[in-house]
Amino acid sequence: MKNKKRMIRNVLNEARRLISYDVGETVERLAQRLNKKPPEILKLNSNENFFIPLEFLRSILEEVVKEADPRIYPRDEIRDLKRKYGEYVGVSPRQIVIGTGSDQLIDLICRIFLRRGDEALAISPTFSIYKRCVEIQGAFYKPVPLRKDFSLDVESLMNASSSKTRIIFLCSPNNPTANRLERRGIIQLAERFEGLVAVDEAYIDFSEGSLIDLTEEFENLIIFRTFSKVFGLAGLRIGCAIANTELAKTIDEKFQMPYSVSLIAVKAALKILEYPEAIRSAIHNVKKERERLIRELNRVNGVKAFNSETNFVLFQVNRSSKSIYRKLLERGVIIRNIGRVLEYENCLRVTVAPAQMINRFLSILRETLNQNDG
Repeated sequence: MKNKKRMIRNVLNEARRLISYDVGETVERLAQRLNKKPPEILKLNSNENFFIPLEFLRSILEEVVKEADPRIYPRDEIRDLKRKYGEYVGVSPRQIVIGTGSDQLIDLICRIFLRRGDEALAISPTFSIYKRCVEIQGAFYKPVPLRKDFSLDVESLMNASSSKTRIIFLCSPNNPTANRLERRGIIQLAERFEGLVAVDEAYIDFSEGSLIDLTEEFENLIIFRTFSKVFGLAGLRIGCAIANTELAKTIDEKFQMPYSVSLIAVKAALKILEYPEAIRSAIHNVKKERERLIRELNRVNGVKAFNSETNFVLFQVNRSSKSIYRKLLERGVIIRNIGRVLEYENCLRVTVAPAQMINRFLSILRETLNQNDG
């Protein structure tokens, strides 16, 4: 019994070094604190896609629930989703691995490629999930800063790599800087680096220049995609990885758990792919509202908005971003406090949303900043 207790205690002690993923303030919790109803809270902190109409998604789910037999594990549906999504993005279904969101697949890649004492590199700043997954494996996470203009520094990454480096994580377009990394730079890394180059393309649908066409050419390149952003299915947790046929087959058959994705999520993803026009319309509207948001933010005194190729905008304020974040919370607006981004202090991130939501956000932001000026 004592040995078992010691083993559990060792695990708990080891876990103290790990970071937790902060989901931020929740709608329900904030509404309760402010004595408001949840629909009164403006949620713009997690880059969800509000341009896909909720009623449209609910109608899809109603169809899925009527068609699904929840007593049966998903089999043919996953095969069908690989085929249909492969047609959508232009790759063979044999190159696709389906997972419970891209996060689960990122974690899976870390479990496959990293052992205790190994290293993984990532650009900095970037999505925090890479660090979390790397350190869970007992490996070392080494951040390598982007250049001041947020561009990729290939030489710095290569110089930071060693014989222990197994993975380089890139997010393109990157979160939180919102810019797409140069295709040529990523190709250079794939050519020169001996390990895996893992590129997270969660936001690529709001930009251009995907690298999935290179996955058969480079055996060490893997691309992550998600249904959470452009398709508006964040709550269903479904994503995929795209790699060369041999690597994808090995991951899928030898390492991925059977039935790792729910039947409802798979069938909903299949169903929404039947409506490409709705997706194209959402992308168009995101881009249109994104440009307006950047323009309006830059008109606010004390605010600098950065260009974006995602469905969010990073902006800097000329005072404490933590203070502005808290004041917005008091008004029922949830965005993301990023803080320092390279040489830029006091940065915040806001999701691009339909005009009515953005107008409300801008109005409250202006009032908040004016109060601080006073």
